[in-house]
Amino acid sequence: MKTVFVVGAGPAGMFAARKIAMAGHQVMIFNRDIKPGGLAEYGIYPAKDKMRSGLRKQLAAVLAMPNVHYFGHVLIGTNCALTIQELQGFNPAAIVFAVGAQGTKKVGLPGEDSKGVYSAKDFVYHYNLLPPFATRDFSIGKRIAIVGIGNVMVDIARWLMIDDPRHTAEEVIAIARRGPFEAKFDRKQFANIEQHLDRAGFQQELERIKDKLAAVGQDVSKLANDTFPALSKPTSRPRDVMRLILGFTQMDGAAFSLALIVFAGLSRLSMTAVIVTCALTTVSVLLFGTRRDRTAERREPAIEP
Repeated sequence: MKTVFVVGAGPAGMFAARKIAMAGHQVMIFNRDIKPGGLAEYGIYPAKDKMRSGLRKQLAAVLAMPNVHYFGHVLIGTNCALTIQELQGFNPAAIVFAVGAQGTKKVGLPGEDSKGVYSAKDFVYHYNLLPPFATRDFSIGKRIAIVGIGNVMVDIARWLMIDDPRHTAEEVIAIARRGPFEAKFDRKQFANIEQHLDRAGFQQELERIKDKLAAVGQDVSKLANDTFPALSKPTSRPRDVMRLILGFTQMDGAAFSLALIVFAGLSRLSMTAVIVTCALTTVSVLLFGTRRDRTAERREPAIEP
């Protein structure tokens, strides 16, 4: 019976291990984290218990196979617990690498590696309590901008406005680099945060870009049916609670990030955090822990903590 090593225990690694084990081979799984699952364990929103439970059952079935052996909290690489050369020294029949996209997207701006600049992947790991991210400082503030309008934006906005035990956020502004019809989130998922949507502000934003939408054959009156069913529902949200604002720009993600950071958009708009999202494996979260207090210049009173 041959022995195959699998490095990584996310969905790809686990189901590769299952296939190899079913073919009659011994399988040794080496995982960086203590628990298996990868993004299936630490990338899914904490409240999505049914989805997480279903995936855990599938992973447990793989680990229960008699010829599958799991080793967690084992880092493999240069200056780690094991190197690739050391793995090869055990003479396995093959080594399967299923480590995913571990890096984060950089926009090439000075200071993006400074203190207070975070990766969105790390931010998601933080609220999903993955060691060591769970104990790191991810300070935000009261007014946060999220650049992007996909599922990652919705998850992060939901955490900031609803489930974050600190409840520091008062206003979350989602800025899309394309139009409202290109929103890439699940309608059921958006329903979790639609109660905070600033309907009046959103309608004003749609009015601002109406002609641009019409120029590409998009009818803003159909948006409620196609993407934002919340627009067709009556609003009951008081004006003095936390709100979600949506805005749209024709800039690409990198250009908009550049405009926000280099041209002092944070200071001018009193932002306490900016989160730039693309896809979960290639996002950058830019969170700034300090700002000049300009709350008095806002049209609505601040909410005292």
